[in-house]
Amino acid sequence: MSDSNRPTWPMVWPWQDGQGTNMGWSDALNSRRFTISYLLIIGVLYAMLGLGSRSCATSAEAVICNFTLWPYNLTEAPHLYVFSLFTSIWFHNSSDHILLVVVVIVVFLQSAEVRIGTKRAMIALFSVHCLVALIITLYLYAGHHLDSTDDWFDFGLNGRNYMGGSVGLFGVLGVLFSQIKRPFVGASFYFGFEFWNAYIYEGASMYVVLGHVTAFTLGFILGRYWLQLDNLQAPDELN
Repeated sequence: MSDSNRPTWPMVWPWQDGQGTNMGWSDALNSRRFTISYLLIIGVLYAMLGLGSRSCATSAEAVICNFTLWPYNLTEAPHLYVFSLFTSIWFHNSSDHILLVVVVIVVFLQSAEVRIGTKRAMIALFSVHCLVALIITLYLYAGHHLDSTDDWFDFGLNGRNYMGGSVGLFGVLGVLFSQIKRPFVGASFYFGFEFWNAYIYEGASMYVVLGHVTAFTLGFILGRYWLQLDNLQAPDELN
């Protein structure tokens, strides 16, 4: 996406291409293979195992707990921590959470896949997810080390797990909003949503909100880098 074709708003309908032109259904589905695969996988896992939890009380919850991210595993079981970076993204712990993820996939991920391409959409989602998980883990470790009596850091590090693809998806959202004609207006729109999510609707804990904001910021930076890269390559393609 170069400066010459930057959109005013990043979303497109699921039956349109990156320029907003209607496509045939076979072409539309083929252009969104990653989005569709992601929806199918989380749908099948939800149908089979249901929602996860911190208590891991039922047999299904125990299975999910083995695949979710526990920050303390970074030092206690690094192999499990690395494994969970790639598995925790497929599970969810509440109906609100999975609904948010599905909405973001349908509205934003499919838009990103046709605007920036499947490869970049996948890179944005998985790389931002892994990087944010590591950043937040290190933040919790540092806070707990500096003040081991602080319940917020102790619970965030040792008392809860993390799951769901919302962090990576908000990274994709950051990429999309970085490439519109007024990127900081788009960023303001997002931060307004996150304020509502945290303080008005109270749909997410501050651990999750912190992850979302970090992910959006990293995605925004990545999107600006890709935009500059495309602008540098554009003159060469014309020669």
